[in-house]
Amino acid sequence: MSHNEKLEAFLSELENSIVKKYTSCAKDTGKMLCKASQNREVGSIGKSIFHANLYSLEEACNEIKKDIRFILERRGSLIGAGRPSPGKIAGVIVYRLSRIQIINLFEGCASCKYQCTSKINYEFAVKCAWNYIGIPYFNVPQDLRRELIYSLSHRHVNQETLGLVFDTIYTAYAVK
Repeated sequence: MSHNEKLEAFLSELENSIVKKYTSCAKDTGKMLCKASQNREVGSIGKSIFHANLYSLEEACNEIKKDIRFILERRGSLIGAGRPSPGKIAGVIVYRLSRIQIINLFEGCASCKYQCTSKINYEFAVKCAWNYIGIPYFNVPQDLRRELIYSLSHRHVNQETLGLVFDTIYTAYAVK
């Protein structure tokens, strides 16, 4: 298998994993999202709380693949072992997934006083990145998880910085 074929196989596997994680996470999280109704439906109209836009998810996955290809082309000889570190890839994943509104809230939830789903796109993105580096989300202290979500939603971050953050998390919290 050539280097390009290996890269394409890796990127395809990564995309499949992200899509699977997103759909699985959406189903699991959807059961516990709403404080007001205690289920996936809002009020008496019986509408779902959110909708996952698969076109936006596909767009984010395409951007992730483009970024990883670019990193390899730009730094290929410096990286070694044919790919960037797990944290660098996780940084790309969380950056791209958090910048595109994949999960869209319906009116009942968006106007709710609790706003329990206001950071749902960031939370899904972080969970996908955590999944990629193989560290259970709850193994990392809550303060660190909260700070990461806050930084994604209220501060300027880029994928380089996020790559360093996830490399550090990987080093500190990986199961050894």
